[in-house]
Parts: sequence; C-alpha cells; structure tokens
Amino acid sequence: MKEAAEIKKIPCAVCRDLMPLVQDGVASPESEELVKAHLAACPACRALRQRTDAPAVPELPAPDDGKILQKLRRRYSTHLLLLAFVGIAAGVALGYTGSANWVILFLPCVWAVLTCRDTGMGKPLLLFTLGLAVLDAIIKQMAFLESFSPSNFLWNLASGCILYAVLGGIGWLIGWLLHYAKESTHENKDE
Repeated sequence: MKEAAEIKKIPCAVCRDLMPLVQDGVASPESEELVKAHLAACPACRALRQRTDAPAVPELPAPDDGKILQKLRRRYSTHLLLLAFVGIAAGVALGYTGSANWVILFLPCVWAVLTCRDTGMGKPLLLFTLGLAVLDAIIKQMAFLESFSPSNFLWNLASGCILYAVLGGIGWLIGWLLHYAKESTHENKDE
C-alpha cells in the first residue's frame, strides 16, 4: 500500500509539464491519473492550473475574407489602371511627334496586357480610354486656338472616341484570347 502511494507522487515540475497534455486530452490515462493525484495533494499546482484554465489572450474575431479580398482587388485594379494611364498617355504623347501615330500601337498593347491579367478590366479601361479621347480632343483644340470651332472640336471628339474605342476593343479581344489560352493550358496541366 505504501508503494502505491509512493508511485503516485511526482515532482511539481513534471506535473506542470503534463498539465497542458491533460487539458488538451492527449495525455495517456496513466499520466492523467498521476496529474489528478498530484493536484489533489498540491495546492500550488492546483492554483497554477486554475490560472492556466482561463485563456491568457482573448480570442480575436476571425478576419472577414471577403473584405480583405475586396481591398486587395481594389488595390490591384488601381495599379492596373495606373499602368493603363501611363501606357496610353505615352502612346497619345508619342502620337504628337508627327512622324507616326504611336497610339495605334500603344493602346491595343496596353489593353491586351491588362485584359490578359484581369478580364474584368474592360469597363474601367473603356471609360478611361474615352476620357483620354476627350483629353486628346481638348489638346488638339488648344494647339490650334486660332482656328477653334465647335464643329471641329466635336469632330475631333467623336473621331477620337471611335478610334480609341476600336483600338481598345482590338486590344481587349487580344488580351481576352491570351487569357483564355493561358487558362486552358493551366486546366490541361491539372488533368
């Protein structure tokens, strides 16, 4: 009988090492029995167990994945639109160099790259491009202030909008086809 009582005694350090395992339910039945026997006899370990039963750090609410993804998507779209602005503005600026109309090359390329990266960029790019067409018409009118006429301005505005929309549409189609080809090759690799 005395031997059974001696076997049940474990040092406080061992009991404290085993307490987390017992609390998580992964300790062996023998270890659980030893810890319970020790806690019944040792007030210091019992007090320590009561302090560790309460969560040390309050649980934080889980982050809302939808909001995080929406924020990332907005930031991603902003960067793509900034890239579009730089590319299209460079094309329009190079169009005024006189020797070649660089917008014919830049606009479809920028649209194709951005659409290939994100097919949902079509509407923002169209609005952005039409805004550039208006800016282009205003710049043309400012360059020829002595011959300003409302009909000439409207003609430049309409022709610029149509030209930029057609060039952007060609770029969008190329980008969409590239995106589709890229997605279909990824699907084939996954199979």
